[in-house]
Formats: sequence, C-alpha cells, structure tokens
Amino acid sequence: KEKICWQSIYYYFNKWIKDGSFRKAWIGLLLLNKRKLDMSSLQLDGSHTPSLMGGEKLGYQGRKKAKTTNSIFLCDNQGQMLAMGSPKSG
Repeated sequence: KEKICWQSIYYYFNKWIKDGSFRKAWIGLLLLNKRKLDMSSLQLDGSHTPSLMGGEKLGYQGRKKAKTTNSIFLCDNQGQMLAMGSPKSG
C-alpha cells in the first residue's frame, strides 16, 4: 500500500486554495443543496487560533498567552458553513 507524504497534501492544498478550486467546489455544493439549508436562524461564531509558526494576521491574545489569528464563521441553523470572514489579528 502506497503512503502519501504530508508534503504532497500540503502542495495540493495550497495549489487548490490559490487557484480557487476549493471556493468553486464549496459554492457549487451550496447552490446544488440550497433547498436543504435551514435559514430560519443564522449562527455566528468566532475562533482564536494560536499561530505558533507565525503568519501575516497575528496579534497577541492575553487570555491565550500567545499570538493568534481571529476568524468569524456564518452558518445556517444546522451548522452548514455559509461564509467565513477574512482572518484578523488577535
């Protein structure tokens, strides 16, 4: 059985992010299944993610005692992600 190395996964993940493949697939899935979305209530959630390796959008978060990136997500009532804000520092 052939093993897949993490560098291959990383390479293709970055390639598909940069060329828009993931976004196209996600938008396509939402459009195909829009009747299944439960828009009776929308959920907004945020996440502070420690960024140990650095990056562009970092800010110190005292509560976590680390540099973090902050992301916000919008989901339908069943938890299906509809949108994600661009990452912000801290």
